[in-house]
Amino acid sequence: MLTYWHHEAAARQRQLPLDAFERGPYRFDPGFGQRRADGPAPGPVIIPYVRPEFARQMRELRPAILAAAARHNRRELSAMSDHDFAVLIAVIMYNEHFGWFEERVTPVQALTPLYEDLQRETNATGISDLSVWPANIRPSVALEILRQQLPLPHGSATITVPITVAGSTIRPATFDSRSQLSAAITGEISDPPLAVEYLAANLERGMYRAHYEQVAVTWRALAAWHNQGIVAPADLRQNATASDYVRRASAYFATARRLLDAPLPAPTMPRRQPLLE
Repeated sequence: MLTYWHHEAAARQRQLPLDAFERGPYRFDPGFGQRRADGPAPGPVIIPYVRPEFARQMRELRPAILAAAARHNRRELSAMSDHDFAVLIAVIMYNEHFGWFEERVTPVQALTPLYEDLQRETNATGISDLSVWPANIRPSVALEILRQQLPLPHGSATITVPITVAGSTIRPATFDSRSQLSAAITGEISDPPLAVEYLAANLERGMYRAHYEQVAVTWRALAAWHNQGIVAPADLRQNATASDYVRRASAYFATARRLLDAPLPAPTMPRRQPLLE
């Protein structure tokens, strides 16, 4: 199966680096790499708001983001460096914490943590399948990841892909009820480091899905996969929700790069006690 996924994957697709599609419409650019003189680059499409407490959390999650990117980036499919894949993970994390509703109704920003908690508590009862922060993943999607399932276009079928979730202790077959399983999954996808791991694993599924559909793996395709389960450029153009999601995500690249491009802080050394004379 690995041979099927990996066989000449990079050779069959013209893969561009992450920056190639950071701004502008989703299109194949035959002149990529040539300097253009058609005016300045456009600015961010939204103001990339980040709550201070989430900014602190993202700094704490930086090692987890880098490690998850290294585990789940399939370079032969994505043609991205592990670092660029980590940037994409951070972009999606930032974007998930500031949706269109918070943008348009500014006072709601202060209430966002409250309904995030409500969604987690509702899922924990096993009676709902709401997306859970910090990565905004539904328990049903997390279950597909744990079962190594990849849905094919239009819900026609699923196939098995070689994906694992590092740090997960859940074995779906060992649970007596769906509600217990849902509660356990909600607990994992609510844990920030594990949520990063699930997100990276889901984006890896997006790479396999793009390879299956024979479309280029771009950051836009992977963001659309996470948001709406689609990867093809034509599907993205026709899906208003995914298009808006990708548009908003583009505003967070500078924030994500500042997070991940900065050098790691030097470890603090314990102060030596002076010798007694």
